[in-house]
Amino acid sequence: MKIDPQELESLAAYKLALSLIVPRPIAWVGSRSPCGTDNLAPFSYFMGVSTKPPSLAISVARGRGGTLKDTAKNILETGVFTVSMASYALSQQMVATSAQMDPDISEFEAVGLTAVDGELISAPRPADALASMECRLVHSHDMESTHLLVGEVLRYHLADEIIREDAKGHRVVDLQSLDAIGRLGGREYCRVNESFKIQPQK
Repeated sequence: MKIDPQELESLAAYKLALSLIVPRPIAWVGSRSPCGTDNLAPFSYFMGVSTKPPSLAISVARGRGGTLKDTAKNILETGVFTVSMASYALSQQMVATSAQMDPDISEFEAVGLTAVDGELISAPRPADALASMECRLVHSHDMESTHLLVGEVLRYHLADEIIREDAKGHRVVDLQSLDAIGRLGGREYCRVNESFKIQPQK
């Protein structure tokens, strides 16, 4: 089957892309409005960009009527945000923060999460998240229907229980302990707790 994306209406294009590009890691993004309201929302168009400097990118689609979502608005106005990894134990609360709420309502309070202030930036992160990153906005690209935001990671916050050393003594995150979830199509998710190794052929 061949599909011309130009012939798809918006919803059809959205559903096709989300069911094809899988699994996607989830960026649980914390931000703060200039007036001090904390915001927390998940985004699965998320990727690592570089390791030196450590950088990541998130894509935040516009809301109904082309308006900026609170997350994009806050980041563009303040220049800082946090990204936490969504572990299985917090999956229900993560999904709950995706609900549309008024700008003056904090998703942290709405879903019963404790917010922790950044050490280097003025943006919150969930206290119970096992892994979080404090980020400074370094690039933004307005793609009309979406904002692509690139942030430099200024600090990692990692729970002791998810850290181990590899064979060379480098600190790495243990997959089983993090128990991260990924986004699939529709309302489907996956649990990233199983892996396999493939050695390159010489």
